Amino acid sequence: MNHKKNKKKPTFFTTALALALGLMTGCGDEMPALTTDDYILDAETSRTSRGIAIGSTPGDFFDAYADCDCFVSVDGGDYQPLSGGELPAGSVVRTLVPTFFVDGEPIEPVSFCHENAIEESSLIDYITSEEYLGAHTAEYRYLTFTWENGAVSDIQSAYMNYNEEGAN
Repeated sequence: MNHKKNKKKPTFFTTALALALGLMTGCGDEMPALTTDDYILDAETSRTSRGIAIGSTPGDFFDAYADCDCFVSVDGGDYQPLSGGELPAGSVVRTLVPTFFVDGEPIEPVSFCHENAIEESSLIDYITSEEYLGAHTAEYRYLTFTWENGAVSDIQSAYMNYNEEGAN
């Protein structure tokens, strides 16, 4: 496995996630969450569990992750929801496939917020609070794909364990 563990909460991921959650408000479609197995990156082949590897095309990617919430950043800009089945043009394009896990189970943010009577914009603060982490485990896992010349050029699988890194 090629998991990288971040010691600090990356500001751009927190910002991107807050933006993504804000953009999901009002969206009636709930996407199924990925499992922890979907974030395994084979160290020998650099292949995801859904078959995406270095050299995969956008068509391969959309076939594998069409049922997931995905986000895109062009030339280091903010992450935006990825839609339309096409990657935007840019010299550096990255796609992000994220999932929150609570007590080892993936959560769908809209449903989780509704069930816990919280605003979607408060999700991160809620699951990273000392009180919540005292009774639950909370992780954020994500795959990042970098694209060059119409093909995947790099894949990273990473996670943040909020219980180990401390509460907000």
